[in-house]
Amino acid sequence: MPTLVATFALICSISPPAEQTVRINVFSLFKPQIVEARISRGDSARLESGDFSGSIASGATVRMRGADDHLNVTLIDSFGRVIRSFATREARIISQTPVELTIPGRISREFRGQVEVSVERGKPLRINVATDCEAAVASVVAAEMKSREREALKAMAVMARTYMLSQAARHRDEGFDFCDTTHCQLYRGETDLANETNRREVMNAVVATEGERLIFNNSVVEVYFTAVCGGLTATPALVWGGETGGYRYSRVTCQWCRASPYMKWERTALVASVLDALSSSLRANISQDAEIVIERSGDDPVRSVIIRNRGQQIILSADEFRRALGLKLGWNRVLSPTFDVARRGQRFIFRGRGFGSQVGLCVEGATRQAAAGRTYRDILFFYFPQTEIARESGGVGEWGRKTYHARSPIHPFTHSPILPFSCDGELSRWRSYLA
Repeated sequence: MPTLVATFALICSISPPAEQTVRINVFSLFKPQIVEARISRGDSARLESGDFSGSIASGATVRMRGADDHLNVTLIDSFGRVIRSFATREARIISQTPVELTIPGRISREFRGQVEVSVERGKPLRINVATDCEAAVASVVAAEMKSREREALKAMAVMARTYMLSQAARHRDEGFDFCDTTHCQLYRGETDLANETNRREVMNAVVATEGERLIFNNSVVEVYFTAVCGGLTATPALVWGGETGGYRYSRVTCQWCRASPYMKWERTALVASVLDALSSSLRANISQDAEIVIERSGDDPVRSVIIRNRGQQIILSADEFRRALGLKLGWNRVLSPTFDVARRGQRFIFRGRGFGSQVGLCVEGATRQAAAGRTYRDILFFYFPQTEIARESGGVGEWGRKTYHARSPIHPFTHSPILPFSCDGELSRWRSYLA
């Protein structure tokens, strides 16, 4: 194994203290009733539960199936022989190397960190991966960025880290910090880091921006990003309603994404399919003669979608409408909240601009800016004017409109006054191998 990859494996496998760990829920979209964990390579791992604690040999599989209010756990060796079976409420797998998680017949991915599986009566399995924060940042950057422009990767590393700090309580009541979907940030474990070239480029970006996050008035900014803004970004208030705390978003004219195929787009769908999807989502009987009317002003995102059905009106937000169609027809029908709809015979025609929420940093625009020679600081300040970049190390950030002397904030998970998301010098060791 090359030194670089071996070092990455060492750093990310070290069990970090609780304050350096993020807990990410995975595979929830599949509503899993069964999951298999396999120690695919390296040394043995350890399985811990209320009723059992022991080692798992490399190549062995742990099958966990939900049954009412408990897990049925089966240990299977590399030859397919059952070693042990028992019932428990929850199980943890602690491994120094990646663990391959599989939902049989659906999906399989490798993850670094501690795997935690639990069940509640009448619900799917809850599968959490407790992983090092900087390793999570690297995975998010690799998943969200198709381009490997160095400055764009660095900008996304700051974004991913800032998001984790600003959104720390998003799923706290559900027993984890973040989900693995675009509801939070796309997280696919080791999938996007399997290629050594990709791994090196992403690692360089994470190391180069170690501890950096966007701030405004000494507070972490509630950041968002979108695949393509479509030439003009939106604000959280326009898309989701309400206000973000502290930093007030402004709309940014972005010429950088104008060459994207998603600058302007058109999609079609059968009338029957659209109306059936809406009926299913709303649990209402919507007739095939129903009319869909869009309310929006100028270049603003859609304010509301009105469904006129047999003398009644159903009003949805753009987000609710897009989610209803996406769940049934796929997420490639209405690509952004800025769109119009027209009915032509047996089809609805959707026309719009942008791809994603259109809020915050435009990933396509960031990539184009990086290719044009702009730095990650230029990119971040373009989409987030009046903000600054601060380091967690207590140094002086001089890249914003004024100098900011970083202080130790209250950690979002432990509520103690520590430096959040640091790796206690492990990244410094990592950096030395990248020089």
